[in-house]
Amino acid sequence: MDKNKRILLGIDANFSSATQYALRAANEFFQRSTPDLRLVLLHVIPVPYDTSPAWGKSMKPSHPWPPVVQQRLRAEHALWRARVALQQLGIAPERIELLQRVGTPADEIVKAARELGVSCIIIGSHGNALKQRIRRMLIGSTSRRVLRLASCPVTLVNSPHKPRPRNLEAWYEEAVKYSLHEHPGSLLVFTACDVAQKFAPPKRTVGCQEVDAASRALEQLARNGLLCCHRIKGELRYLND
Repeated sequence: MDKNKRILLGIDANFSSATQYALRAANEFFQRSTPDLRLVLLHVIPVPYDTSPAWGKSMKPSHPWPPVVQQRLRAEHALWRARVALQQLGIAPERIELLQRVGTPADEIVKAARELGVSCIIIGSHGNALKQRIRRMLIGSTSRRVLRLASCPVTLVNSPHKPRPRNLEAWYEEAVKYSLHEHPGSLLVFTACDVAQKFAPPKRTVGCQEVDAASRALEQLARNGLLCCHRIKGELRYLND
């Protein structure tokens, strides 16, 4: 441990299993450390993303709008939960610092680490579940970007492996749901061919099988009330409004 005696731990808003495992790893680290070590808990409120992304490519942050009150409250609650969890594990409250930032999570984590001169970054990985693979395909991985940009050592804590679905229809359904979640308030129109192309799994050639799977996924989302189906000039189109 260098002279700074601080490490930085990234906390997500949902206090996910990845964050919880990262907290446990930090606690194990603290049990072997000197009493003057401090832990900085950082939560980054993400800026909005461009509502017209280039599919399959990283989305660039749009204008840095200030976070809404609900986002601030969620951030404060997540940091509070993390601090309580660490105190329950035996870490004294005076050894814990809380920090909020607004921006792109990976960039802000690296920036904060550089400004504070911390000795190490600890970050949880969400693993290779279906939702996370789709997220990485669309906007990239926070943990991978931190590993690439950080100038100090990074400890990446992986959650225990969970079986992941291999169903192509499930892949397309989750991809569309993720797109709906990332673009609230925007009118989105989907066709089976567009979905099959735009959300194709990495390194997979799109053909009839993929279009059929995308079509079934859209039908399921319509049955669940997430999309409305309209036939326009003989083609089925699915809208979120």
